[in-house]
Amino acid sequence: MARLSRGVRKFLADAAADWYLSPTTVAIICILPFVVAFLGASTALMGKPTYKWFTGEDGFAETLQVIFYTSTLIMALIAASRYWRSGEKLIGVLYLGLSGALIFMIGEEISWGQRIFGWQTSESFAAINKQEETNLHNVYGVGSTFKWIQMLVGAYGTIFPLLVWRWSRLQPYRDRLWAIIPHYTLIGYFVMLFVWRIYRNLFDPPEGFYFVVSEYNEVLELALALGFVFFLVFQLRRLSKRPRGAPGSNTS
Repeated sequence: MARLSRGVRKFLADAAADWYLSPTTVAIICILPFVVAFLGASTALMGKPTYKWFTGEDGFAETLQVIFYTSTLIMALIAASRYWRSGEKLIGVLYLGLSGALIFMIGEEISWGQRIFGWQTSESFAAINKQEETNLHNVYGVGSTFKWIQMLVGAYGTIFPLLVWRWSRLQPYRDRLWAIIPHYTLIGYFVMLFVWRIYRNLFDPPEGFYFVVSEYNEVLELALALGFVFFLVFQLRRLSKRPRGAPGSNTS
């Protein structure tokens, strides 16, 4: 037990140095995705109305996802500008690409403003969309592609951080790799969706629990969205703490 305690303290101390935060704050960041998963499961136990409030269309989880992705978009644009101005233009372009992906994700979540402004879906599009809305992820035959993409995003945020953290050959490049790979303290935000997507993409949920299982993806998507927020918070903290004139520092 004492050895485990020392290991946890060392883990948090090393991570805190990367984050420029206290070990306690880093510990909270590590625990939060599991808190989100627990809260989602708890609402399912409270009954279908509560669970639908949490996971339903324009519900609590989906609204927070839009807020988190919008916050991430703003920070990604800031990071892109700082990397570009510091001479790391390739990384800047990658963050611009991330910004474009975030705009697409936000647009899909709100059906490109349809539910906000109340405009009608065209008959031709409604015929191929299972929710009769203007978005791609609910188009028959297309939605499964988004599910596999989710699995790949989860895999990226699970496997690559572990490699950077533990593989000795990558240690000389560790600081540069953290610019494009989530820090290992953020693995929890990605690994649950990764494992969940493997299960859901390959197997059907139990018939008696179909609604609970199928809607739980919204809970894990919420954890993922929060993970993206912290990924960008990590980047901006690194950029702001670098010595002036160093690669990635804000020299303006």
